[in-house]
Amino acid sequence: MSKIIDQFGVHVGKNAEAHPERIRKEILAAYKLFGWYQHHFPDQRKPKSRQYLADACMKFMVDGFSHPEHAAMVSIFMPCELLHAFGISPICAEMFSTYLNGAGAEKAFAEAAEKAGIADTYCSYHKVVMGAALTGVLPSTRYIINTSLACDANNLTFRALSEKMGTPQFYVEVPYRKEEYSVEYVMQELKELAAALEEREGKRLDPGLLKMYTDRSAETIRNIQKTIPLRKTRYLPGDLTSELYEALMMHNALGSEEALEYSRLLKKDFEHVSLDEGKRILWMHTNPFWQKSAQELLNYRPDQHVAATELSYDVWQNYHTDDPFRFMAERLVYDPYNGPISDRIRAAEKMAQKVSADGVVLFCHWGCKETCGASPYIKQQMEAAGFPTLILNGDGVDRSNTSDGQISTRLGAFMEMLGGMK
Repeated sequence: MSKIIDQFGVHVGKNAEAHPERIRKEILAAYKLFGWYQHHFPDQRKPKSRQYLADACMKFMVDGFSHPEHAAMVSIFMPCELLHAFGISPICAEMFSTYLNGAGAEKAFAEAAEKAGIADTYCSYHKVVMGAALTGVLPSTRYIINTSLACDANNLTFRALSEKMGTPQFYVEVPYRKEEYSVEYVMQELKELAAALEEREGKRLDPGLLKMYTDRSAETIRNIQKTIPLRKTRYLPGDLTSELYEALMMHNALGSEEALEYSRLLKKDFEHVSLDEGKRILWMHTNPFWQKSAQELLNYRPDQHVAATELSYDVWQNYHTDDPFRFMAERLVYDPYNGPISDRIRAAEKMAQKVSADGVVLFCHWGCKETCGASPYIKQQMEAAGFPTLILNGDGVDRSNTSDGQISTRLGAFMEMLGGMK
């Protein structure tokens, strides 16, 4: 399979700029084919919940990519219940780049972006999606919608995509301070977005339908919260890819029936698996799911594995659910990625305690200035709280920015160190 993926990536690289529409169709066909394959021949190492998760995430990607005229390109932190209520498919920009990596095709788009003048130090997720737009492989979506969370690249990428595609952009600014005024401010922004969508879609927002979607989201979060104490004592087979899939479920896919069903299946799976006798890792930020060295060290390993991922547990909180707009606004304002870095550290400490983590891996993704800049302080504070912490440099999506050797050596040594600790 890896050889086929490599060959497909080379093919995309040779033809993306000259034949963007053809390459777009071929990438979509590849997604559909792989989706069919994994549905009918699921990875038996995965529990039912994570088999379902893989299917659901592929469905979201194919739906948006197949019908861009009914889709919105969004940032991962954007609450999408409003879009679901209007029948608009969200395409997560970061996940779009991740899927291109899965197809072995990200290199061509990263190079196209750099060729157009985008710095090689720019976030790889955003560089790849911009390269896809510049080549014409990424189709123009109906809308561009993003929040100010959680990095500077958001403010540049989505504006550039809007200009390139000629697509209207809507921007949700999240105030830095976590207080009632900030919640009300974001609520008003979301209401203005709803009004703009009503005008452009030519129909009124159904309040009952929106409430149904936010109620689903709340139930999804409650189900996931119930797995937290089980993560401390139970081992559920999984892989780094599933951790990223879950991040999508906890953000743009919240409100969907698929996210709710995943949460139900996950809770059930955790209730029926064996006790965990391995080393549990709390993973901060994104991960190099595609690297063989990381896969060998953490995928389907009862002796050492990821117990919780920051890009998922950031929303495992309690919110007010009576008002859909307040519910969505609170998720943004009170997200650990908003505000001072101490909020991320505090959330990580609490989750590490809840899942009884043996260690923490802080992944410094290429181009992520916020995480990379704060990494020494995060490490210092997490270790002061009693959690050995590894700062692991790498790239979550671009193969050209990292090496298997570094990941294997540093992550392997860290896991070996944890294994020797009492």
